[in-house]
Amino acid sequence: MIVTWFILLMLISKDVTSLSCLSNEAKKDFDDSRFALKEMEDHLGKTVKNLENGFKNITASIQDQLGVVKDALRNVGEKIKKVDSDFQLLGKDLQKNTWHKYNGHCYYYSSDLQNWFNAERNCREIGGYIVKIGNSKENEHIYASRPKNVGYWIGLTDLNEGEFRWNFDQSKATFFPWTNGRGRMGTGYNCVALNTAKRSEWFDTDCNNRYNYICESNFCK
Repeated sequence: MIVTWFILLMLISKDVTSLSCLSNEAKKDFDDSRFALKEMEDHLGKTVKNLENGFKNITASIQDQLGVVKDALRNVGEKIKKVDSDFQLLGKDLQKNTWHKYNGHCYYYSSDLQNWFNAERNCREIGGYIVKIGNSKENEHIYASRPKNVGYWIGLTDLNEGEFRWNFDQSKATFFPWTNGRGRMGTGYNCVALNTAKRSEWFDTDCNNRYNYICESNFCK
């Protein structure tokens, strides 16, 4: 190995072909060393190329991901603008109609007669939903606040026969202040209205009947 290092040192100062006195053994050591260095050079060259390609791939991947994030950011910004716009329109809708505030919610009593499906749609169009009555206290207030003694659609149905759910969130009703004999009328009586009599009771009836209706909104001013 001393000879090998000596040869490498000589290569720095002059061409190896000028070493006329080099022995066969020394030349073999030189060739072996040169071959090893050449292999190392090739390996390092491939490593550098792989690293460069890997860096390019990583950079391209980061750029792609950055593009996706930027697109998502733009979409979120557009949705925020849409929500702001909808909220402003909702505020205008609430001001156009006479809404009664109670316990953080607002209620609108219609003056027009509709079947249940049109009533539900009309409530959505003015920025609310057909009323969900959560307890007896709310039920009493809604009944007492009605502007006239007529039947009003509420948001309760058993379109899946025998299973009364609120249209707003599809939750099951937890109490049923039925008028005597109602609530078990069977197929064809799938929508519920507030009674026309002088008590805060409900009755199930044909959804195609026409009544006034009550809308509710969670956005109150």
